[in-house]
Amino acid sequence: MPAPLASPDHEPPIVHRPTAPEPDADADRDADSAAETPQVVAAVERGASGRCVRCQGAVCGHEVVLAWVLGFKDAPRCAGCLATGLGRARHELIASVKQHVDHRDCWSAGWRHASSIEALRGAGSCAVARAAGEPPRSPDSAERHAATDALAAAAAAPTAATATPRAAHCYDAGDLGCGDLVLELRLRLRELAPGSLLEVIARDPGAPADLPAWCGLTGHTLLEAAPPRYLIRRRPD
Repeated sequence: MPAPLASPDHEPPIVHRPTAPEPDADADRDADSAAETPQVVAAVERGASGRCVRCQGAVCGHEVVLAWVLGFKDAPRCAGCLATGLGRARHELIASVKQHVDHRDCWSAGWRHASSIEALRGAGSCAVARAAGEPPRSPDSAERHAATDALAAAAAAPTAATATPRAAHCYDAGDLGCGDLVLELRLRLRELAPGSLLEVIARDPGAPADLPAWCGLTGHTLLEAAPPRYLIRRRPD
């Protein structure tokens, strides 16, 4: 004879046990962004009213941020040269990169600092800021003092040479596709000392867009991009 079913009044209680929290990836990204903020702001201070390493035209602080996001950390380029190198229309590239800027605190801080410097100079919003849809603005008192100090420090700092350094190492990737190319670059750069330069020859059609993005994600610096030639500086450890 089968055992009688248990009455609902006598069912054992359901115990909810807490689960271990998952790693907070957002917190890690926030910490990385906070650590990068002073570097981006300092790059804007150094690069505002500097020169593009490609065409020697004037570079504004917003273009310094665009170049930083695309991996050209130590070698700012104007928006025109960035767009030409990536095969994009200038206004489309600015709008696309600005979306990434808005989602990372350190890049946003650099962008705001560039806007404050331009407002302090009384020049209004630059063409890059206008292309990104930024309305004209005036700096508040704190921003005015910070921008003044930054401009004074940048003026007193020695000007870095704009000549592109020569690489002691060269890798000809031929037509290697993006996935295999970045894997090979990762292995080759790992074998080099921090700060070393690697010249890369990459003829894959996607390289002009893939290499700047990869450098920006991995922390390596793309010093030069003249397809099919690229110059990469290994990140410091």
